Amino acid sequence: MQRSKKLLANNGFSLLEISVAAAIMVSLAAVGTPSVIKFMQDGQVDEAKTLLNTAIAECLSKKNQGITPGNEYTPESLATGKPLPGKYTYNGSKNANNTPNCSFLQLEDTTDTGSRLTTLIADLSGASVLKSAVAKHPDSKPGCQSWGTCLEGGDIERLRQEAAAKAAEQARLAKIELDYSNWLKEGKSACIKKGEITKCAFKGREVADAKALEALELAEVGKLAMDKYKTWLGTPPSNTGEYNQDGIRKYVFRGTEVADQKALDSAKWNYELGQFNAAVQAKVDSKADGLVSGYQWQKWTYNGQVFDNEAAYKAAKPKEDEVKEDLNCPSAWRNMKWC
Repeated sequence: MQRSKKLLANNGFSLLEISVAAAIMVSLAAVGTPSVIKFMQDGQVDEAKTLLNTAIAECLSKKNQGITPGNEYTPESLATGKPLPGKYTYNGSKNANNTPNCSFLQLEDTTDTGSRLTTLIADLSGASVLKSAVAKHPDSKPGCQSWGTCLEGGDIERLRQEAAAKAAEQARLAKIELDYSNWLKEGKSACIKKGEITKCAFKGREVADAKALEALELAEVGKLAMDKYKTWLGTPPSNTGEYNQDGIRKYVFRGTEVADQKALDSAKWNYELGQFNAAVQAKVDSKADGLVSGYQWQKWTYNGQVFDNEAAYKAAKPKEDEVKEDLNCPSAWRNMKWC
């Protein structure tokens, strides 16, 4: 009896052994599944190529024999109801009865923008057959290149655009960092904004924030000098320009600190442009007539219109003698076109 129990125990599997075996099988399946899927999809692409080559041969044969006019013939291999490999569908030119014709043949998986099934194209509208393909996924590029002119679309194009956008953003941020690094080398003390990045430095050394900068400046030049600067900063119209007194050197535009002389000039230019545009808009709204001049810009307005040069402005205005004649003509006469 004891011997039978021992044999039964030796012939079975423990729960641990079964769990380990199951885990191994799942791992192997996970590793092997993508390869199997890719193998099947490559086979579908090859099958589609064979099918399309057959259709091309049919079209050329019929055209050479003159059996059908133009490209209206429907190749038997692509006739309605004929099965296509995988998720391929016919997406080329069609006749009036919605059947494929021999002008432009295309097989494509339209269900997935990142499909591994290469889009296959054959243009028979000209004197010769032009083959091209579109790879929507990196895995489909070999099948694309072996068919004809290989274009990129779907996920490949999207990934390319994303990579280009990422590179451009990295270049932009790198430029901001370089500009800031060069600014630091000049030994400046200020808070500057480059893009969305705001940084502060004291004598060319980066500090945490504006509060830390103020504390260092206060320790450097003394409270009296800082109070004097703050008074100037808050007193228009003095608070624009370069402030260089008592060991403090700052650039300010209308009470706001800017990085340097270049930033000050830019702030002035933008402000003047804004003022000029506002003056032009005011004349447009009131339909005023005449020249609007500001800083380095000039515009002319007449009856709610804006003109970039005087010649265009004068051409739009009625001649003075016509206006006088019109004013001397009673409204009733004008309505009858007597004057």
